[in-house]
Amino acid sequence: MIIDIHTHLFVESWLPREFFHGIARFITHEFAKQGIHQSNEEVGDSLLEASSDPDAAMLLAEMEEAGIDTSVIFPVDFGLELGDPEVPIKEVNRLYAELGRKHPGKLIPFASVDPRREGAADIFETCVSEWGMRGLKLHPCSGFYPNQKEVYPLLEIAQHNKLPVIIHSGSMMVPLRSKYSQTIHLDDLGVDFPDLPIIAAHAGGIFGYRQMLSLMTIKLNFMADLSTWQLYAQRDYTGFCCALRKFLDFTEPERIFFGSDSPSFRSIMSNVDWVQLIKDLPQKSPNGITFTEDEIGLIMGGNAQRLLGL
Repeated sequence: MIIDIHTHLFVESWLPREFFHGIARFITHEFAKQGIHQSNEEVGDSLLEASSDPDAAMLLAEMEEAGIDTSVIFPVDFGLELGDPEVPIKEVNRLYAELGRKHPGKLIPFASVDPRREGAADIFETCVSEWGMRGLKLHPCSGFYPNQKEVYPLLEIAQHNKLPVIIHSGSMMVPLRSKYSQTIHLDDLGVDFPDLPIIAAHAGGIFGYRQMLSLMTIKLNFMADLSTWQLYAQRDYTGFCCALRKFLDFTEPERIFFGSDSPSFRSIMSNVDWVQLIKDLPQKSPNGITFTEDEIGLIMGGNAQRLLGL
């Protein structure tokens, strides 16, 4: 069973347009190297149009093509930092929950709300108790640290309901701020919520993973997903394999999860290729670095299956 623990749905009315223009900055920079010159606004608007997926049809087709059985889906609440989109975040969460009910076993919805938002705890409580959402996603880059006091009521709800929490870690493109998502700010959560499953999305980032690894060796409720590591694997395959091997050696294989961050990284590497790259590690890893089929099985789905009770 293959489970992608980190995916989104891009819809114009669900996210601030500035978010897409921020992603476009990275894309236009790469385009310019090839002699293609477009504005961030042009590329961002095109990206939004091409990836708009309100009914998850594109995601489901992508899953089918890549052999992914189940995807965890969640919104992100950037409204306080970038301006609220047309659809309020509570309604966006409800729409995600509705897609989970429409596609049981295929899509598992987590809730997301900025903890500084008025009524944030009530929104999350509704997501869990009324709509059956299965976890919480936090994105500190929108302007808060994961260990500040406004976050704790949401974590308490998650802990009470035995739900996992995914928190963005590592860098983030403009106009969002990376200082809030450095992994050291997760440390307090390991002390104050030692039994709460906390997944560091992106494993601290491809240049910050060592600090995440340091925390995971001593905070045993911390886990990590590999979403956005497509870029690392593509540009430095040996370095990617070495980093992943360190996570498995210094923590446990049971604490690493496959993730794609789809649709954000489709232009970097298709999910067909990303799934295959991970599955091929036992046969294709560089000399001196080894992975077992059992380890890859846990990463690709066994760990998420256990965590989510599937």
